[in-house]
Amino acid sequence: MARSSKKSITIPNPVREGLVQQMADGTLDYPSENAAWIGLARYQLLIGKPHPVTAAIARMHPDDQDVIDDFLLEAARSGMSLKGQLLIRLIREAMSGASSPNEQEVAELVPAELLKMAKRWQRGDLKLDQLVMK
Repeated sequence: MARSSKKSITIPNPVREGLVQQMADGTLDYPSENAAWIGLARYQLLIGKPHPVTAAIARMHPDDQDVIDDFLLEAARSGMSLKGQLLIRLIREAMSGASSPNEQEVAELVPAELLKMAKRWQRGDLKLDQLVMK
């Protein structure tokens, strides 16, 4: 039996472009795009934890996913996503309206906050440099 099998998957262009951008700027240190996708899957296998934020995004309406993907691509292009800075900001924003939310509540609030932030960015009401944590 072969060690690898070819599979065809559909990757939204902004998600792929964001990954390629992070490879180009050295955020992801993989020798090829294929190695990066495999590396990210291996990372999941090593960590073995659920991804409630990205799972929630996967269940959103495709139009909302598109807005988020475009926003994340722009964040990758600007370097905003480096070192978890964007995720930290999202968690802070999501928790700001809740009193002592637990981990599950935060995981539910973050995707909604991300969509809200992405829609503000899409409308031009929010610039990425406004999100940079100082």
